[in-house]
Amino acid sequence: MTTNLVAAIGSLRAQWQRAVLSATGIMVGVSAIILLVSIATGVQKDISDQVSELGVNVLVVIPGRIGESMSFNPNFGGMSYLQERDAATAKSVTGVIDAIPFTFVGGGLRNGKKIASSLLVATEPAWFTMRPTHFEEGRALAENDTNVVVIGSVAKTELFGTKGSAIGKEVTINGSSYRVVGVTTDRKSEQSLFSMGSLQNLVYVPFGYFKSKVANLQVDRIMIHVQPDAEPKALIKKLDAQLSKRLDRQQFQVLTQEDLLGLVYKLMSILTWLLTGLTSIGLFVGGVGIMTVMLMSVNERSVEIGIRKATGAKRSDIFKQFLMEAATLSLLGGGIGLAFSGLVCAALTAYTPVKPLITLGIVAMAISVSLAVGCVFGLIPAMNAARKDPVGALRSQ
Repeated sequence: MTTNLVAAIGSLRAQWQRAVLSATGIMVGVSAIILLVSIATGVQKDISDQVSELGVNVLVVIPGRIGESMSFNPNFGGMSYLQERDAATAKSVTGVIDAIPFTFVGGGLRNGKKIASSLLVATEPAWFTMRPTHFEEGRALAENDTNVVVIGSVAKTELFGTKGSAIGKEVTINGSSYRVVGVTTDRKSEQSLFSMGSLQNLVYVPFGYFKSKVANLQVDRIMIHVQPDAEPKALIKKLDAQLSKRLDRQQFQVLTQEDLLGLVYKLMSILTWLLTGLTSIGLFVGGVGIMTVMLMSVNERSVEIGIRKATGAKRSDIFKQFLMEAATLSLLGGGIGLAFSGLVCAALTAYTPVKPLITLGIVAMAISVSLAVGCVFGLIPAMNAARKDPVGALRSQ
């Protein structure tokens, strides 16, 4: 085995220009797959971080039902049948500490001509107890608050800059004036792809006050704070039973963090596998390139094959040598592709909100795929070389 490997490497060194060109196709294919999978892995981690901000003792009631296959329900984009009284119903269930309405306000937040790219929600003061929030300055919403607002540190920077306090300053939401009473702290030091929609960048207005200004305000979510020792699955059954007394079971569903992440991961997995299949075409092209080069090499090295066989080399030795050449070519391309992908991922992390994540599993996948492509597409050239008759091979030149 060692002799065949040394012979394979020596042959590739003698024809290094051809070897580099052959490995380029594999490099492109491996790079495409690694970048795609690492970006998807980074996005999944980013989403996991955002969902985990909810806290381990928080359940979410959504205005629709996810199927058993965790498929997305298109009706989520329509009307919500949840009401404020459903939060009161949920709060009465044993094991629930509190339940509050959560409504997406829509519109935008501005200060003069400056606009903040934040998600606006209306909720109750209990939210800040349900999910402990760190404040850069000011306070949380309080009972009987009217036209006040709590903004995130991202919004503060966009509207008022980094210097000075935002407390007491006026902002405009959908044409109405609100006074800033608190600024939440952005605990993330780096920019995230989803930082604009994270809980650190939400803008909060009092639910009761907003309800007085908007007729027939719908409730988009109900956030439920449960006791730490409550078993989630059993509690969900109790909540389902209580909420279904007024609502149809297709109009709501109680979800845990794991349920939310399961849906996101399923959608991400489908998309990742689809795009991976498309980018695998590059690997196929690279494999065909290796096979073509190796077939040419077999024809050009007929005398070498004849001499090796005449001096005692077995058919299996010839087969192993050429198969190792193809595998080495493919591993070379995969290694270069892996290094190139690492550089691209580092650049994306440093200069963009995208945070790719190359794990040991991705590295192992890249090496395994490269080796497999080399072995598969090197079979035909290796078999052709092994079948050559030594006398015919020596006469060929």
